[in-house]
Amino acid sequence: MRIVLYGFLVFLGVILFIFPLAIPIVKTSAEFSMFNTRWDGCSKFARLLSERGEIVPVIYPYNSVNLSKLEGVLIVVGPDVEFSQLEAEEVKKFLEKGGTLFIADDFGTANGLLKKLGLKAKFSTKPLIDLFYSKRIEFPVVVRIEDPELAIDVKNVTLNVPSAIVGIEGEIFSSKVSLVGESMGSYPIMAEVRYGKGRIIMISDPSLLINDMFERNKKFIENLVRYLGNRFYFDEAHHSDFNPYSITTVYIHRELDEEKALLIFIAVTSLAIFIESGVASKIARTFTISRKKEDIFDDLPDWIDREKLKKMIDEIKKGSKIGDMYGRKGVYRKSKKRS
Repeated sequence: MRIVLYGFLVFLGVILFIFPLAIPIVKTSAEFSMFNTRWDGCSKFARLLSERGEIVPVIYPYNSVNLSKLEGVLIVVGPDVEFSQLEAEEVKKFLEKGGTLFIADDFGTANGLLKKLGLKAKFSTKPLIDLFYSKRIEFPVVVRIEDPELAIDVKNVTLNVPSAIVGIEGEIFSSKVSLVGESMGSYPIMAEVRYGKGRIIMISDPSLLINDMFERNKKFIENLVRYLGNRFYFDEAHHSDFNPYSITTVYIHRELDEEKALLIFIAVTSLAIFIESGVASKIARTFTISRKKEDIFDDLPDWIDREKLKKMIDEIKKGSKIGDMYGRKGVYRKSKKRS
């Protein structure tokens, strides 16, 4: 019977390790949302951010969440809601304290924020077309990556209907035969500018980060995440169609590796030795005896005065009710003299 019991304990330990883990999640169909798991969402990008560090969604205006008091990286991908003056002031304080603002935009919604911050840099309102592309002209391919940290193991970056950044030098550039409107030249696709103690990083193609483009640009995105930092605030407040249509629960299945299986076996074996060797029963008996000694008066009838009884027992142990000076030996000596 005991072998069956120990076998059951091993089975129970294995079940606990491989039992599905329930996790509540939010789903939305909003384009560029970290909660959107479809082709046009940024859930894969958000997962990569979470593996790097902490990620917090921002679903209210910056002045409502006191952005200026936070530290880390504000991630803004594909905004289509204008930024208020109050929000711009929060961003300014956030940057001056050392925060990082990362904006991935294409046709200019974020330009209002950049202007309020006093920057000359902005996103072009016209698409960038390049002679070098992947499959279709809508997917330009760039290979000129100036920053070595971003270029690690990256052969090229595939874009998806991008614009360009104007008014600033860049970190990543299109080819010299690319067009923005009627102007030909090499245009910045990614640029960085210092602002107070912080920095602003711009990418002129939010679609570069969507789930559908993730695998094509995985190495570059991994480099980018390392480049940004390790604490992130993901802006959902400037997605006009951010509409969480469900809050549901998913079950993540876990696997039992050899190390965990060995730990379970060792734990159950140790328990078996502890019980079968008799150590457990000895400890139990000792505990039971000590408990009985402590509870010697508990089973007496209610009409017995427990305090008087304890006092009488104490006097018997000492030999006299009047203490050591006239104890048992003293009484014995007196009776001997009289005789």
